[in-house]
Amino acid sequence: MSSRPQSSEPINRPISQPDRFAPVTATVDLGALRHNVRTLQARADGAKLMAIVKADAYGHGATAVTQVLREEGVRHFAVARPAEGVRLREAGIEEQILVLGAPFPDQLSVYTTHDLSATISSVETAEAACQHGRSDEPIRAHVKVDTGMGRIGLSLEDARETISQLSEASGVLLAGIWTHFATADEPDSPFTQTQLNRFTSLLDALDSPDSVTGRIHAANTGALLTIGGRAHDFSTPLVRTGIALYGLTTTPELRDRIDLQPVMTLKARVTHLKTVEPGTPISYGARWRASQTTRIATLGVGYGDGYPRLCSGRASVRINGHQHPIVGTICMDMCMVNLGPPDKSPAADVEVGDEAVLFGPSSPTLYDVADWAETIPYEICCGISPRVPRRYLNSATSGVPHQEPRVQTSLSSF
Repeated sequence: MSSRPQSSEPINRPISQPDRFAPVTATVDLGALRHNVRTLQARADGAKLMAIVKADAYGHGATAVTQVLREEGVRHFAVARPAEGVRLREAGIEEQILVLGAPFPDQLSVYTTHDLSATISSVETAEAACQHGRSDEPIRAHVKVDTGMGRIGLSLEDARETISQLSEASGVLLAGIWTHFATADEPDSPFTQTQLNRFTSLLDALDSPDSVTGRIHAANTGALLTIGGRAHDFSTPLVRTGIALYGLTTTPELRDRIDLQPVMTLKARVTHLKTVEPGTPISYGARWRASQTTRIATLGVGYGDGYPRLCSGRASVRINGHQHPIVGTICMDMCMVNLGPPDKSPAADVEVGDEAVLFGPSSPTLYDVADWAETIPYEICCGISPRVPRRYLNSATSGVPHQEPRVQTSLSSF
């Protein structure tokens, strides 16, 4: 990897007044992010990383995340849509940015105007790129080949001719060829090897392999962890990594294969406390009733913040080191927690303003929330609402107890 410029500038902006009153915050540990990217760089064994920062860096804040990854030597980034790439350009990101989604052929000007790399995934888009691009302002193209994902991409039959066409076009810079695995998260999946064989056969059959001056990329996080170097055994490889940057894998089984640290912690404050008598119903539908005299805490978080309603009656939170179940239906802006008998610890120790951990590095984790919501970790972190302030712990203070961290907080999504 290239040497890492170590910036000493903290991410440290004034906390806006509205943020001070927010009952829920998502804390992003930039120290954990640095640990993860270094771990992935070592695992990639010489291949460069392409950091996936789409969907606001999976809910973590694309601008802040990208700035840190640049300091760690990452020079390739990917987003899903042109608007995401434009926002990064406006934030001062100068490195290469690939838009992974298929472009509309009549809207290619946004790619040249903002120096974004386009995914060429159809014959029609390839023809449009050849017509739109100019020698003094070429379209940087990454050809997407569908080897079995079945989503977007050129067929194997069309890919060879299209790659040749683009390599000869004066207004196109053929910057990459790529494919995407459908089952790479499954260890020893035979279909992953089938896709890889199809991709390498195409590369071997190109009329002029040397015409591709850019990058070849097939490996995603799953492939890096399951089939390893075979997925990036190319002359100029990239490894696309997304969820692992944020300390997560698709499944807990894959988590054991690499040393990652969760980057986000979601916390909500206790906004109200009350003691209820046996039989008292809690929340919409009155589906839960107290079986005894019980202390109930209301938290200022709900599905409007991205905490899934499906967690109702399944999830637990941690307050002052103790686990407590969520009871009743999770509302848009609030949910309720059973603290237990009111005259005993730990219920007697909880006060309004105390923080409850909804997920973090220790239980409950984001994997737990995903299980309760019957989904994958991606959906949970991507679904944290823009109205939830992101607090960024600078790496110099990350993990240091009893110290006020330097933070950047914003109500808006980056």
